[in-house]
Amino acid sequence: MSLLRQFFRRRKPEGPATPRDTDRDWQIIGASEPYYGVLSHDRFRRENLDPQAIDEFYQSGVGDIDHAWQRMAQLGRFAPRSALDFGCGVGRLSIPLAQRLEHVVGVDISPGMIEQARLRAPENLEFSSFIPADRTVDWVISLIVFQHIPPSQGLAQLRKLLGCLSQDGGVTLQFMFARSEALGNSVGGRVVLGPDGATAIAGRLSAARVPEGTMLMHDYDMSVVLAELHGAGINRLAIEFCDHGGHVGATLYGLRNP
Repeated sequence: MSLLRQFFRRRKPEGPATPRDTDRDWQIIGASEPYYGVLSHDRFRRENLDPQAIDEFYQSGVGDIDHAWQRMAQLGRFAPRSALDFGCGVGRLSIPLAQRLEHVVGVDISPGMIEQARLRAPENLEFSSFIPADRTVDWVISLIVFQHIPPSQGLAQLRKLLGCLSQDGGVTLQFMFARSEALGNSVGGRVVLGPDGATAIAGRLSAARVPEGTMLMHDYDMSVVLAELHGAGINRLAIEFCDHGGHVGATLYGLRNP
């Protein structure tokens, strides 16, 4: 018997890896650093927070919603009356959305973040820890969220979100798909961008070795994401690339145009 055959005969089959409980991570982050967990800048750490910093934080959401609205309107007729903000956190986007629309649902699995969001939320903004299956909205928006969810879980959530979309609704969704060489050995990588181009990789570190409450980053296969949008009837699409400290991704602006 060859050494190679002996190796495979003796090797015990590996059981399925235990999936990372990212919900638990974000419950911890939401309880300890609800603002920094959304925008990772020292200005928004708990010890540095003051009324001016909090106002700056929420004003950044107003700017992001203004920008997203303009990009969506470039795709065609866009007149939403309702929206769902997936991964709403402390309400950075859902609060300015509620100031524009009739009704907004903010979805987040972190009770600590939702508690902070309620302090500023208008009456037409409601919160949930899960995507409501019986709700239809005109706009599904999610920025700087999917990158913190493992793709196997995130794609399942994406399908639920697309199932909430009205007949002529639209989406604004952000995904990371690659990272710089300096981050190539970190958890969740798919593609490394170097001076000679892009190289496909598998994340070389196990998430199981990372302490609970750590903010992990995950890259997505964009062909799968686009296939999901196509299957949901999104027939107008614009892409805007972004770079978050070496994590490279894209914001997708999509519209159903019956």
